Amino acid sequence: MSNNKGLKRKELYDLVWSKPISKILEDYAVTYSVFKSLCKKKNIPLPKTGYWQKLKHNKKPVITALPDLKTEETLIVLPKSIPGEDDLSQLSELALLTREIKKDNKLNLIVPKKLSKPEKITLATKRYYKEVKASKRPYSIKDPEEGRLSISVSDNSVNRALLFWDSFIKLLVNRGHKVEVIRNHKYSYYNGTKFVIHGEYFKIRLREKDRRVMEDTGHKWKTAKYYPTGNFVLKVDEFPEHEWQDTKTKTLEDKLANILAYLELWAKRRTKERIENEIWNREYERKRKIEEEQKQRRTEELNKFRSIINESSRWQKAMNLRNYINVIEKDATQKNKLNNQLKEWLNWLKDKIDWYDPLIEKDDELFKNIDRDSL
Repeated sequence: MSNNKGLKRKELYDLVWSKPISKILEDYAVTYSVFKSLCKKKNIPLPKTGYWQKLKHNKKPVITALPDLKTEETLIVLPKSIPGEDDLSQLSELALLTREIKKDNKLNLIVPKKLSKPEKITLATKRYYKEVKASKRPYSIKDPEEGRLSISVSDNSVNRALLFWDSFIKLLVNRGHKVEVIRNHKYSYYNGTKFVIHGEYFKIRLREKDRRVMEDTGHKWKTAKYYPTGNFVLKVDEFPEHEWQDTKTKTLEDKLANILAYLELWAKRRTKERIENEIWNREYERKRKIEEEQKQRRTEELNKFRSIINESSRWQKAMNLRNYINVIEKDATQKNKLNNQLKEWLNWLKDKIDWYDPLIEKDDELFKNIDRDSL
């Protein structure tokens, strides 16, 4: 555990009123909900929504005084966020990775106000949308060789969109990921710019939210018109879909670490699921093959056994017929009725029995295409 000795109740009260909880939690390994529950348990009031915005604009927000505590006061221990310690067990996997990215000094999480050494795809995207805007036939503009980023924003927001994308791509590259342009895939959905994270491909687009306004038309009905709000939404078009958007307190630019952490975890989860599916499919195929082989063997042996049954039956019938001939021949001899006509008929029957007998199967021109087992 951490060597953190703990805070007095008044010290924690002063802390939560000195800076936002999100900033406080950068130094401690507890989640937002755990921290709020702890403050509630110790009856420590927290700033209300809008407090930090008012403070930022030099207004005087209301500060709630610290109530007296009737029970005996004890030190409040908040575990420090030291990598590798058990204290981190209270954090989610996403929170841990987000924290790791934020604390990596090699990564730049600040989006600049101007493009500086932009990526090739950023410049290609900027050039593409400039040509689209100037063209009377925008759909005739071909995608640049470097590929382009998906941007659906108003003219006033294009520069911000390019700055965000460029910063995001540089962050990806510094984390060992890349952007890849896919063309001529047999399925058109897979074509275009893809973000490759831990070997997994993601299609991501950036758009600006619109505000819908019903306006008069001069007639009895109204028409809907849409106006840009300046609020950005970053969406991953993969299943299950996920998106991030500007809020009152945080913009997309403030969420770079969280976005990247989520995508990295998502990619690892997809890889794991794919490997598990491949293992399952291989095992399923192995069992299916064994079952198919057993089925084929069963069919072959069953057919073979049926054939033996049929042959045995035919042999028994052939023996019965021969006994029948003997009885007729003996009876005719005793009664002195064994004439040439009867002998001819008996010889004909003997030939047919020899054709039918599975141990003989004598050829017969007239019965050439007759199935003996079907009789």
